[in-house]
Amino acid sequence: MKLKQISVFLPNEPRQLANFFEFLMENKIYIKSITVAETEDYGLLLLLVKPFEKCVELLEDNDYMHSVTEVIAVRLTDNISQLYNIAKTLGDNKVNIEYLYTFAEKSSETRTMTVLRLDDNENGAEVLKKNGFDVVEDFEQ
Repeated sequence: MKLKQISVFLPNEPRQLANFFEFLMENKIYIKSITVAETEDYGLLLLLVKPFEKCVELLEDNDYMHSVTEVIAVRLTDNISQLYNIAKTLGDNKVNIEYLYTFAEKSSETRTMTVLRLDDNENGAEVLKKNGFDVVEDFEQ
């Protein structure tokens, strides 16, 4: 299953991030994972949220510059070499990792997950599954 990630562009100025978080809280949007990067003029937020559709609708209605990207997620084990093994397996199968980030998932136990944007998400997910990686199939958005 591919996940839908929202990329939001905010002006790279003080208080913009806090205002955006306040907007999400007021509208009961739960952030499952976030990473923030910067450019000279903008902050780039990569978000997995729930409820996803409601969030996209709110962003559109409030003129936030955003886009939706498909990504995949893999549950990680405590094995220190797991990220290396993912990167090696994908590379050996000619699948390029465009970017990745990790977050903790809390269910019955806390587990780390990595989110990956690949040049071919579908093929990459199949390669990882065939090689024994726990590609997420049941992520609630």
